[in-house]
Amino acid sequence: MEKSFLDKISDINEQLNLAHYWIILLKYKRILFLIPILFGLLGLFISLNINPTFQSQATLVIEESTKNIVNIEEVYDGEGRRTGFSNSNYINNQIQIIESDEVISSILKDNKKIDQINLLYKKLPKNYFAKNFLFFNFNKKKDPVKTKDLTANYKKYIKENLAVTQIRNSDVVNITMNSGSAELAKFLLEQVIEAYLKYDVDTKVKVTNYANEQINVRLAKLLEQMEIAEQKLLDYKKENNLIDIGDIKDLKIDQIKSVSQRIIDANRELQKKQNDLTSIKLAEGNVDELLAIADLRNKKEVDSIRTNINSTNNNIESLQIIYTDEHPKVKKAMKTKQNLDNRLKEILEENIAAAAFELSNLKGFIESSELELEKAKSELQVLEEKDVALQQYVREVETNNRIYETFLQRMKETNEVKELQSSNVRIIQNALLPLLPIAPNITQITIIFYLLSFAILFGGLVYLEFNSNTVIEPSNLDVLNIPVLATLPKVKKLDKGYHLSQMFIEDVNSEFSESIRTLRTLLVAKYQKNKSILISSTYSGEGKTTVSLNTALAFSKIGKVLLIETDIRRPSVLSKTNQVDEAPKVGFSDIIQGKTQLSDCLMKLPGSEIEVMTSGTRRSDLTDLTSTNKLKDFFDILKKKYDYVIIDTPPIQPVSDTLFISQATDHNFLIVRSNVTKLVGIKSVLKKLINVKVKVDGLIFNDLDTSKASYYGYYQYGGYYNKYKIYS
Repeated sequence: MEKSFLDKISDINEQLNLAHYWIILLKYKRILFLIPILFGLLGLFISLNINPTFQSQATLVIEESTKNIVNIEEVYDGEGRRTGFSNSNYINNQIQIIESDEVISSILKDNKKIDQINLLYKKLPKNYFAKNFLFFNFNKKKDPVKTKDLTANYKKYIKENLAVTQIRNSDVVNITMNSGSAELAKFLLEQVIEAYLKYDVDTKVKVTNYANEQINVRLAKLLEQMEIAEQKLLDYKKENNLIDIGDIKDLKIDQIKSVSQRIIDANRELQKKQNDLTSIKLAEGNVDELLAIADLRNKKEVDSIRTNINSTNNNIESLQIIYTDEHPKVKKAMKTKQNLDNRLKEILEENIAAAAFELSNLKGFIESSELELEKAKSELQVLEEKDVALQQYVREVETNNRIYETFLQRMKETNEVKELQSSNVRIIQNALLPLLPIAPNITQITIIFYLLSFAILFGGLVYLEFNSNTVIEPSNLDVLNIPVLATLPKVKKLDKGYHLSQMFIEDVNSEFSESIRTLRTLLVAKYQKNKSILISSTYSGEGKTTVSLNTALAFSKIGKVLLIETDIRRPSVLSKTNQVDEAPKVGFSDIIQGKTQLSDCLMKLPGSEIEVMTSGTRRSDLTDLTSTNKLKDFFDILKKKYDYVIIDTPPIQPVSDTLFISQATDHNFLIVRSNVTKLVGIKSVLKKLINVKVKVDGLIFNDLDTSKASYYGYYQYGGYYNKYKIYS
């Protein structure tokens, strides 16, 4: 599970031991208060002797040129306008112009201005340090008065102290000038702005004059082109005998429309005639069927005959009522009717012949009309081609005329602009006379000197404390209010074949062995049997494993002992006893997971009666393998089988395993090594143990050099035991 932010802060606090720094701060509070004040006063004195720097500031608005002013690019591009730089690039270009040699040099062309600059520069304040010590002489490299070429050095001075910046996303520009004199800074800034404004106007006038010249050249060329184009137009009209093609085209189009309409009407009439002739053929001379054809029936002659026939028929019917068919009147009427029928047939045959003739003429008319239409189309196409060519010449003339008029108008505008040319730069804020210097910042320098001296001094004190807070003798531990159960002497030299880890059984008469027996006596008197005893230290290298082994050997003389090594990261018991090869493959880390039996984890230390449980398979974190309650139950089982269970643990500061194990043991002891263990380290360990509600029952002072005269009581004890050893 990932740790929270507060947990991480807590871990950092435990690692850094911030409380110790606070203790050091309180311990040396007077020194940390007074000495930084002295350094702050030193910084104040130094800053007061540094020449002040004044800054004059002005604000300008630099806008792009208005569009009606001639741009030189437009002169070379008559058909369109090219796009310019963006506003940001334009402002950057203007900033470079302000800082350019040309603008600054224009200031120094006036001898009166040079004299004024020289006069103001001589008034720059000089102090003792600036005159006598190069370290404090910041302005010495900028002194142009001492050089031969005043102009070049003044220009360098102005460029070094001039700064131009653009306000973001705007046309506003800030210009500043720094100097040791407020009057000189203001004067130089005014001259820079004046020179830039003059340069801006002069540049635009030059561009306008040049543009005017180029326009005149272009107008002359355009005039020649206009004359040539007009002459070509006239020659073309003469060659083709053209006056106004537009009217001729309209007449020709009307003719085509008229002919087309005649053809359409003739085709419609032709179709009708053909239909009538077809009906005549189908009638095969039958008068009634012929009269069914509307064109024949509607003829005046046919209509008149038909009227007479109808009248005769009516007359016959009337006579037949009165007379018989043989009566002369009836016969006469019948004769008249026959003559009328014959006449009707003749008239119909004449009209049929006339219709056939009209059909033939109509076909001829359509053919001639189609020929006339094709001719009119061809003539119109020729006119279109001539009109296209003519329009090209006309457009050329008109285009040249428009371009000429445009440039002529532009020339007039350019002349007007030339007379009214002004700068696009507006001054929002003129150069101000600075009242206070911008440097040195006396307050800032004083605070920096104070804070820097405080940090260096505090760092030195912390280093001194951490390197001089080493525990030398047991009396240094009195502030902890934890009893020192035993003091183990320093073993300077081991005889051949002896091992410090087994000194108790290898050299029973040694001062070290006697101290171990003293420790055993105190533990037996103070604590009951069948208890678990944890032995640990602040850091590695303080002797916890050596003390654990020798204490276990001592207890083995009076009872059954089990030594458990719980350092699953860096086990050392086997290496100290030279039993690495003989040790079982499993151990403490395996049995607490229930992966093996107790008997498989134990081995007997040669030459002794103690049993050892090695650390087992190496792991990275003990807390992942079991819980505190399970571990306590495991120790309770061991206490029933052994009189004493001694647990050798990892150091407390680097890893958290001991904090975990100590919650399951009965008694906990810390090893303190002389000249190695730091008092602040012990306090940090005790704080961690208190946080997990674990009590430290006692301290074991290790590696004390009893030969030093400064430790009188321990020296006597060591001397006495050496004498005792001789007689034993």
